[in-house]
Amino acid sequence: MTLSNPVLHLDPNKLNDIEALRSALIQAFNFIDTIYNENQELKRQNQELKDEINRLKGEKGKPDIKPNSGKSSDISSEKRTGQQEQWKKSPKKDIIKIDNIEHCLIDKTTLPADAVFKGYETVIGQDIIFRRNNTEYRIEIWYSPSQNRTYRSNFPTSYTGYFGSSLKTFCITMHYALDVTRKPLLSFLRSIGIEMSDGSLQNILTEKSETWLAEKNDLLKAGLRGLYLQTDSTSSRVHGKNQRTHVFVSEFFAVFSTQSGKSRLDILNALQGQPENGIFLQYNQIATEFFEHYRISPKDCRDIEKIFIQQSIIGIKEFDQIASEVLPVLKKKTTTYKWVVESLAFGYYFEQTDYPAPNILITDDAKEYILLTIYRMLCWIHDARYYNKLTPFIDSHRKELEKFKDRYWGFYELLKKYKQNPSEESKRAIETTFDEIFVPITPYFDLNKEIQRTLSNKEQLLTVLDFPFIPLHNNESELAARKKARIRDIHFHTMTELGTKLQDAFVSIIQTSLKLGVNAYQYIQNRIEDHSEFYLPDLVLERINQKK
Repeated sequence: MTLSNPVLHLDPNKLNDIEALRSALIQAFNFIDTIYNENQELKRQNQELKDEINRLKGEKGKPDIKPNSGKSSDISSEKRTGQQEQWKKSPKKDIIKIDNIEHCLIDKTTLPADAVFKGYETVIGQDIIFRRNNTEYRIEIWYSPSQNRTYRSNFPTSYTGYFGSSLKTFCITMHYALDVTRKPLLSFLRSIGIEMSDGSLQNILTEKSETWLAEKNDLLKAGLRGLYLQTDSTSSRVHGKNQRTHVFVSEFFAVFSTQSGKSRLDILNALQGQPENGIFLQYNQIATEFFEHYRISPKDCRDIEKIFIQQSIIGIKEFDQIASEVLPVLKKKTTTYKWVVESLAFGYYFEQTDYPAPNILITDDAKEYILLTIYRMLCWIHDARYYNKLTPFIDSHRKELEKFKDRYWGFYELLKKYKQNPSEESKRAIETTFDEIFVPITPYFDLNKEIQRTLSNKEQLLTVLDFPFIPLHNNESELAARKKARIRDIHFHTMTELGTKLQDAFVSIIQTSLKLGVNAYQYIQNRIEDHSEFYLPDLVLERINQKK
């Protein structure tokens, strides 16, 4: 709200016709809505300040008690999109796997002489075997006086160490899959007769770390060969410091990668498996195209090219040191230098083949995802949230918003039908319908702003018209990010870089297993025992090739 608002300068004596009166009312209604929303925000901020003052005085702030009823602050679109599943009881017998069959015999002496066998009625009882299984191995020792030598019997093949593979698998899945922290896990193990120290548990959770980290990178390499990629990120804590976990998913895999932030360089680092010494930079045609995009001066381009004369690929840390010595003026231009590094990073990224750049990336409208791929599809569910956040105070504005939302979700249904039966004719019709719906000419000015924003993203929102096989949203990556957020809520933070990487690796393996219908517990145990029947990244690649 500003003093230059047209409402403040309205002259009632000049409202001589209906159109002038209508225009004045529209401006007044929007002015009232703006004042109302600003007032609500100021109330919220004022209450936060009061609560903080009370806390500084050693008192408590206002409790956050949710109302029993009233307006919900939920801005999700599940009811509109059909994403919310309706629960209904379904038969289970056909999908339950049977491990044992027990025949319940009848006492034939109780049957009449003419009784005839008519078959079986099946009743299923589901149970699980869970108990301590400590084994004492008695190793025979023989001594030969004539040879002055001691002979010992060998361990049986079932012996896998002081802590067996089943116990190790249990600890790993409880900690990484069910988010049980170390202290309660140790307490539980001790309660059933397993003696284990905190150090031993930590050794189990970090054992064969290189194997698990390599598998996570192999999952990423396989997943990037799919038809599309969804991505999102969520906040993380590492040894008390804020970081960011990036999530990459498709229908066949999920990979988590925690970085220091959420810049393009962080995303590129995550997309290339977090190389130990950082990502590589390369001066090539791709890099020069990005220089043009960022409008890097010809002089800076020539100076940068000289650095790459002797070696075409340079690590980012090495380049940073060279730039400090050779290009100190450029280094001081923080934004320009960042664009230079990004351009060189893209130069290497789009040339390398170990971690192929995704052809289609499905994201929200965050700016850091721009330039990462050839085609980018914006999530319709994220776009809808901007409209769901609108809180009009004027009744006519509420009606205008609801009317627009009905048209919005009607268009969404058109896109869903198009995905099932795409054609050039329906594609042109949908593009025309988009232009008819998203026209910022409503009497509700805040709604017009959001319509204009959607209109500016038309090309990315309608990428699905060229690629009908891709989803209309990035819900899969957002759900995966929620999984990581849940881990953060329970564990608060990881303490070491290795612990952070292992957490990402195991969550990646477990979530990918769930997507593929693989028994994660059995798979991890087989990997611990080094006799897996298959390798999870190979299975991901197999499913991707089948889809293609």
